[in-house]
Amino acid sequence: MDDRTAAILDILRALTAQTFAVTMRHPSRSAERSFVGATLFEYAVAAGLVPAKMGGSAMADGYLVVTAEDDVHVVVALAEVWPTMTGKQVFLAYEQDGEALRNGVRLVCDGDYLSGRSLGGIVSVELRQVGRSTVAASEPGRVVVNGLLDRPVTLDAASLRERAPIEVTTVATTGHGGQPIPPRVYVGPRLYEVLDSAGIRLDPAVNEAFLTKIVVATSADGHAAVIAGAELEPRFMNGDVIVTAEADGALRLMVPFDRKPGRWAKDLVSIELREG
Repeated sequence: MDDRTAAILDILRALTAQTFAVTMRHPSRSAERSFVGATLFEYAVAAGLVPAKMGGSAMADGYLVVTAEDDVHVVVALAEVWPTMTGKQVFLAYEQDGEALRNGVRLVCDGDYLSGRSLGGIVSVELRQVGRSTVAASEPGRVVVNGLLDRPVTLDAASLRERAPIEVTTVATTGHGGQPIPPRVYVGPRLYEVLDSAGIRLDPAVNEAFLTKIVVATSADGHAAVIAGAELEPRFMNGDVIVTAEADGALRLMVPFDRKPGRWAKDLVSIELREG
């Protein structure tokens, strides 16, 4: 076993062991699996990567890069693992179906179809944060979509209406000071379809290269929100993240499955596809 994996395993075994039941889904079959380990959040806290408590903006702009011994890596948004933000099971396991994993530690993201981010032999977990940005709005109500795209595009309320919309309903949540926010309905095109129509640039030599990507949505006030590629990709989590227009024409990113509004970026000025 790699010494780096052994170090991760030592931290995991010092945490309270939890059992996770997961359905591993593939196009032609599915299998029920039982894992023992700890959540990725608990590991990140124990390893000193993140504090046990963090403000919404810091949570929204962070992500974890998880790397296996063969140098394959995937990205997990910090919001995906934060307990108050998500109901997902994202964990690091050291046992599967009652037996110790031969490669030591495995990342499992329950809810990812095709098990795309299920990596074995984990050797590192690294926190990265985008931070505040100084991106300036080209014009009010317009957002530049660029980055790893062949055909960057600028969106406004009118151009959004020309794209195929979906309707999403947010979960009941709370805002600043614990103020309740009831479910709300928003309409707009899927973020993935916006990116796909702009020509997502991928490395053909990298298997499932979109799983290493992040989308950074930046508001006029510099607030940044990070969405992991796997949250958007139709063959994986296929999350209904949309771009919607407010009544005043300002554009907004909506992540309806988040329990907190940290990534509901408003007054968008930039959406950038980046390498994580």
